[in-house]
Amino acid sequence: MSTTMSLGCIVGYHTVWSVVPALHSPLMSVTNAISGITAVGGLLLMGGGYYPSNTIEALAASAALISFVNIFGGFIVTKRMLDMFKRPTDPPEHSYLMGIPIAAFLASYGYAVSAGYPEVHQMGYLASGLCCIGALGGLSAQPTARLGNSLGMIGVTAGIASTIGLLNPSPEVLTQMAATCGIGGLLGTTIAKRIEITDLPQLVAAFHSLVGMAAVLTCFSTYLDHYPGFATDPAATMIKSALFLGTYIGGVTFTGSLIAYGKLNGNLSSNPLMLPGRHALNAGLLAANAGAMGYFLMDPSLGVGMAMLGTTAALSGAMGVTLTMAIGGADMPVVITVLNSYSGWALCAEGFMLNNNVMTVVGSLIGASGAILSYIMCVAMNRSLPNVILGGFGTGSTG
Repeated sequence: MSTTMSLGCIVGYHTVWSVVPALHSPLMSVTNAISGITAVGGLLLMGGGYYPSNTIEALAASAALISFVNIFGGFIVTKRMLDMFKRPTDPPEHSYLMGIPIAAFLASYGYAVSAGYPEVHQMGYLASGLCCIGALGGLSAQPTARLGNSLGMIGVTAGIASTIGLLNPSPEVLTQMAATCGIGGLLGTTIAKRIEITDLPQLVAAFHSLVGMAAVLTCFSTYLDHYPGFATDPAATMIKSALFLGTYIGGVTFTGSLIAYGKLNGNLSSNPLMLPGRHALNAGLLAANAGAMGYFLMDPSLGVGMAMLGTTAALSGAMGVTLTMAIGGADMPVVITVLNSYSGWALCAEGFMLNNNVMTVVGSLIGASGAILSYIMCVAMNRSLPNVILGGFGTGSTG
């Protein structure tokens, strides 16, 4: 799994260097949509029947639902951003033809599953990862940008379909999964189509928050689901470390994205909030999270484990607020790319804890590409990334 993550990081590193500045926002949007593959984590833990029957399944279904909101809404937002570059003389598009390769994949995958080929699920995950890589590559240039968005849709569809094929759920659970997808898709589509074109950047930030929340919910669900086997599982420490980090990163992403949305949308002041001793405060929050992780790994009891996960969810949420509030509105585009990178690392952590290749590949791809895109944008602004993240550039104290 470490090799898979490393390869994903290398690909993500090289993919975004050639992206043109005009496509920075669409690239952020499509990576955000792809990060909605957190739905895979929710699907893997869903169960019961037509509705969840316990806390684990309810948390998983909730994670899947908000992930589908992000997937459908994210790809529509990307399309609307790309439509802004259309010229009256451009030839007509036939986007519906992209349904042909999707149908061909689903048909061939379904046949292989029915024939009992054991490795077909991993091949489906491979196809999903490659399409997601193609999506980022396509968004690096205007002529291939729309193809990139379509490849992202195919990649996420392949990942979801391969997960369902791997699980082979009962008709009742499959109905629950379909309902989750349908409700989330309807919400995401409605939001993305009704929003004003000038409000698309802040909508991307809002969708980022959904990825963070989905990661947190999946981590809690995974801990409850895997807890009975931790005492005998030799990989228990790795799984617990991954789910704790996923909770931490997801919490920062969730609240940080909401603050970014509020600043871009005018709900919050765009001025940086320069709290006295804010660096010491953030360092204290980070140290408290590290202490909670140590206690979480040392004490095997369920009560302590849930308490420490709840603690890091609260502390990381507070840290997301303090970090983002200290950054001015003009720097929010960079902040969104950083949060996009965070969402990728949260997804990667989920891949480790659930031993799922597609989540690890896509997570590391988004994490690395988001980090490099943040660096590129900072260089264009003649700024350093730490300067932006630490906030308050060129401002005085505002309280």
